[in-house]
Amino acid sequence: MAVAKRTEMAGQGMGMGGMSGGMGGMMGSRKGMMVADGAVATTVAVLQPSDAAVPPNASGISRKVVYDSTLELLVDSVEPASKRVPELVEDARGYISEQTMTGSPGAQRTERWKLRIPVERFDSFVEAVKPMGELAQFNRTSQDVTAEFYDVEARIKNKKVEEQTLNKILQERSGKLDDVLKIEIELSRVRGEIEQLQGRIRVLENLSSLATLTLNVRERDKFAPAAPVVADFPTQIARTWHASVLSLTDLGKSLVLFAVSWAIWTPFLALLAVLAWIVLRRIGPTLRKLPHTLATPRGE
Repeated sequence: MAVAKRTEMAGQGMGMGGMSGGMGGMMGSRKGMMVADGAVATTVAVLQPSDAAVPPNASGISRKVVYDSTLELLVDSVEPASKRVPELVEDARGYISEQTMTGSPGAQRTERWKLRIPVERFDSFVEAVKPMGELAQFNRTSQDVTAEFYDVEARIKNKKVEEQTLNKILQERSGKLDDVLKIEIELSRVRGEIEQLQGRIRVLENLSSLATLTLNVRERDKFAPAAPVVADFPTQIARTWHASVLSLTDLGKSLVLFAVSWAIWTPFLALLAVLAWIVLRRIGPTLRKLPHTLATPRGE
């Protein structure tokens, strides 16, 4: 398949058969299909992405910007933040993408959220989160993907035109099977490219419509859990009795399981015992005479 673009420009002229003024630049695109002698030749004049990456009226376009921010707060305890953050996210109509908590007794605890917040509610959400603790760090970055968005959008339109052309040729084609197969292969390739471009469009729309906020809430001091409550004497007796009953139950279960596991070997063990008894009965008298025989001198 050959892809071509033709642009014709004509400068301003004077007096040509009643034409007034000059003739401006012209841009055209021509698409066609030619099938000859079992070979498929395609000539499609496609609008290049660079020509339509951004609409002509640049002042009226909807910009696509990806926002990514990091906010770190210092708090006395992470428990209030653990309850408050999900409520604020729900009020902002966002969602929690990730949530992790680290820490142990004797160390600082840290809770981390990765949040997706609608862009129009992002600033108010940040202002609602900041009062939960002392601000330690706040970073915001942005990436303008407007050009990429409209570039992909233009490529999708061109690929759909190409798909329609191939579909029309495939419906009208009644030649050799090889030619039909070549058209179907080309059509499959074009549809695959359209799906990839549409997937990229969805990703860009998602990233630009929802801002990403990584929220870290860290405790100032090391975590010291509350001292355990000591049980009274009756409670200790009850717990000890209960533990003893459980131990006795476990012992009974173990004995039953042991008996069941050896039950299948009982016939074999009984057979071995019978064989041993028969052997000992046969060689028993000989074994009893053996000490006497060894003690008697040979010459006697």
